[in-house]
Amino acid sequence: MKNPKRSTYAKLARAMAKCIFNPNNKMRNWLKTNRWHFLGWLIFIIYENLVVALTLTSRLPLSAYLFHYAINIGLFYLHWLMLRKFLSGPRRCALLIVPLVLVELICYILLSKLGSHLAPTPAKSISLTGLVSNWRFTFATIWRGVYFMLFSTAYYFLTRYNLQKDRTAELEREAALKIIHQKQTLIELAEARNANLKSQINPHFLFNTLTYIYNSTHKTEPRSAEAVRYLTKLMRYALECEHGPELMPLEDEIRQVEHLLQLSRIKQSRLFVDFTYDRQVEETAIIPLIVLSLTENMVKHGNLSLEENPGKIILSLEGNVLKIETVNLLNTGLNDTGFHTGLANIEKRLSHTYGEQAEINYGSDGDYFRVLIRISLL
Repeated sequence: MKNPKRSTYAKLARAMAKCIFNPNNKMRNWLKTNRWHFLGWLIFIIYENLVVALTLTSRLPLSAYLFHYAINIGLFYLHWLMLRKFLSGPRRCALLIVPLVLVELICYILLSKLGSHLAPTPAKSISLTGLVSNWRFTFATIWRGVYFMLFSTAYYFLTRYNLQKDRTAELEREAALKIIHQKQTLIELAEARNANLKSQINPHFLFNTLTYIYNSTHKTEPRSAEAVRYLTKLMRYALECEHGPELMPLEDEIRQVEHLLQLSRIKQSRLFVDFTYDRQVEETAIIPLIVLSLTENMVKHGNLSLEENPGKIILSLEGNVLKIETVNLLNTGLNDTGFHTGLANIEKRLSHTYGEQAEINYGSDGDYFRVLIRISLL
């Protein structure tokens, strides 16, 4: 017949094992995180008991060992928590440490005396019952309490040092990544400029050729001549932007947007775009070719053939924020090569120049495609 008591113990042991070794259990994770603490205390307890075993012949009962080590370990972590709370706070909080240490010692002495009553040793030679009121017992208890508090203080400063070292390393890593990012940005800009310079045709030769074509066709092919004239202005502006200042007034670019729309209407007669802007926007200086690139992207990929649903380009100034907005009907999907390439390039240029002071949002909204750029001019 099975022993019911033994069966109960077996079930309890299986339940505890299942609880501890379950990979998703919080207790198992906590034990794994603090395994070095358990190992350290185990080594310390074994060391102390070996010393006691070599120097004394009598032994304390197991309950006395468990009680006193529970007090010692509790004092260690309580003192550590107290230091972590009050040393990391305002200066006036640090002044409370001395009275709190005295309170810790008093509680430690009282609990130690309570432990000597609850678990007295049977051996008369090392009985603590007669030493409860003895000053030597009190002094020894105070010394042991200070002993564990010193260890706790050392542990606090060690963990604090490691934490500060990790924070310093993280800050250094972030600073290094920032420097690398800045260098990479400069390299990308330099490569972009070099690639653009390499791809340029000699400007004088180009403009002389365009002037010749215009002069040869303005009487016989006036529409073609007008196209050449608008194209010449656009290309001249693009070259001026390449070699000009980083920021340029929007007034010049607004003129070029109108030239681009005129050029596009020569190629496609049914092209409807409403271009509106505040007069004060003309004097606003930003990086060039943003509005022109948005217009080109809209003309190339949008459906602008319906007079009742024209494309819209809106430039406005709200306080210190410049808003650039375009809205157009979505195309049927034809000629969608590089649809987002131009927008991605604009986003990169805005990020390089303005950082978080500029944002661009774009995407489909029903039958329409919308682009909205906000630039803080502060």
